[in-house]
Amino acid sequence: MIHTPIHNFFVFNGELKPSSEFVPSENAGGVYEVLRVVNGVPLFLEEHLERFYQSAEIAGKCIRFSKNEITEFIRKLIEENKVIGGNILLSCKTNLKAFFIAHRYPEQEWYKTGVRCGVLHAERHNPNAKVFQTSVRQQANEIIQHEKVYEVLLIDHQARITEGSRSNVFFVKDKRVLTPPANEVLLGITRHKTIKIVEKQEIHFSEKDIFLKDLSNFDGAFLTGTSPKILPLSSVGNINFNPQNKLVQMLIQQFDDLILKYIEKK
Repeated sequence: MIHTPIHNFFVFNGELKPSSEFVPSENAGGVYEVLRVVNGVPLFLEEHLERFYQSAEIAGKCIRFSKNEITEFIRKLIEENKVIGGNILLSCKTNLKAFFIAHRYPEQEWYKTGVRCGVLHAERHNPNAKVFQTSVRQQANEIIQHEKVYEVLLIDHQARITEGSRSNVFFVKDKRVLTPPANEVLLGITRHKTIKIVEKQEIHFSEKDIFLKDLSNFDGAFLTGTSPKILPLSSVGNINFNPQNKLVQMLIQQFDDLILKYIEKK
């Protein structure tokens, strides 16, 4: 999949360059992170960089720059583009690149009404590594466009739900929160933050296999990710959920509060 900058400057191996000099290239096999910038602050940058290096180690990629250097690259990118909000793609296949990309955040009302999801029978290689996998992305995009859904959930060869094509997924039953096991999914930053909130609120939490056939047993469901934050689901296929579930709505508010505290701290 090929991405291109949407603002005036991009970073290439530590140098800030005009976007007119950007040369598009195929990213398949490269590692990447998508950072959300709010009020000029890249949210949870420390965790994103930690995962960036972990993905590189799993995928056999060499990141030639330190975390501090990349942090400075990101700061300059935001400053020189004079942008206070948006998404930054940080990637490395052979070269380190960082630039703002087009984004689509959920409508505010969707946090009340929920969004629809489809399903895709597909599995990621090295699910713990955030690596460009063009075929899965293309299949997901086709279903999203054809079925007019917000996201698709990936279903493995055992008919287990693992994650979304660009998100993690959680389910709610009574006062319990469940999500697929960590070794089967990309360990999303928002996923991690959500689990911390759940534990702090002393809500019963577990990681377990969740089968497609058992979806109707749950009261609520939600996605987590950099762009959607915590976003309730109204349905997966023909199975409906209550997007107004009190536990889900409480987690949405708690995560928004966490973002505000992070921005204030920075």
